[in-house]
Amino acid sequence: LGYWGPNLYRNFNNNNNVNVISVADLDIKKTNQYSNNNPNLNTYTDYKKLILDPKIDAVAIATPVNTHYKIAKYALSNNKHVFVEKPLADSSHKCLELIKLSKKNKLILFVDHTFLYTEAVNKMKSISSKKEFGNIMYYDSTRINLGLIQNDINVIWDLAVHDLSILDFIQKSNPIYVSAVGHKHIRSKPITSAYLTFLYSNNFVAHINVNWLSPVKIRQTILGGSKKMILYNDLEPSDKIKVFNKGVDVVVDEETSKNLVNYKLGDTYIPNLKNKEALSSAVNEFLDSINKDKDPLTDGVRGYKIVKILETADKSIKMNG
Repeated sequence: LGYWGPNLYRNFNNNNNVNVISVADLDIKKTNQYSNNNPNLNTYTDYKKLILDPKIDAVAIATPVNTHYKIAKYALSNNKHVFVEKPLADSSHKCLELIKLSKKNKLILFVDHTFLYTEAVNKMKSISSKKEFGNIMYYDSTRINLGLIQNDINVIWDLAVHDLSILDFIQKSNPIYVSAVGHKHIRSKPITSAYLTFLYSNNFVAHINVNWLSPVKIRQTILGGSKKMILYNDLEPSDKIKVFNKGVDVVVDEETSKNLVNYKLGDTYIPNLKNKEALSSAVNEFLDSINKDKDPLTDGVRGYKIVKILETADKSIKMNG
């Protein structure tokens, strides 16, 4: 169960196509909270005993990142479909092993990159892919707050992983280089703040600011196009997306060879978004993938690609950017 597991439990339990029969956690007080409300629920402190139950078809893993590989491998080896929190594992090599094992045993390996199941991110993708948006020029994200400081992963693996999944979803290509700088402000903890820059082959650039030590919580992204621009504020309760009909045109004056800049300043509109919990959609995608034997949107391959970029960012930090 851990920190995020209760949210998974609620969404699986609320789904009519699922029967949640077991939970596991090292803290017996936590599992007792669930068994007190549901006497038919099996509780474990040993995840292996849960996985070995022949009645179980699928497991959801919400443990610390450095345990994902071990638990997911055990589940896949025992013929269970796997829903695992992001990132898939703490190394790209381990990700590849899990992908191979899931393919070999014909099982679904689902990575919970939740933002790809939000209405806001899907609307961003839809708007930015249209001709009237123009060329995608840049992605600028600020994802900062105070805590929760992790022990086994740094702030990039915790927060920037969301932006990497969104970028992979919108851009459909890998960056050609990664530059990152990070700072460890607490000696006993991993890197607590970082700045990442990604350049793509089509001159698209992405910049991400992540921080565990900010006095305020900000979740704000700008996606800039040559004709329109999108402001995405995930903390807004309803109007998360604003589309600005703004852009810049550069015209070369043939007589003087000067670049003439024309600014386009148009209206701003707020798209209507359905108010649906992203985790609910993620659970439906997982179940649909199992029932139809198809790769989910956030499969192991997508999870591998994102971990590979995270590793590259770590290398860049060690090389001072």
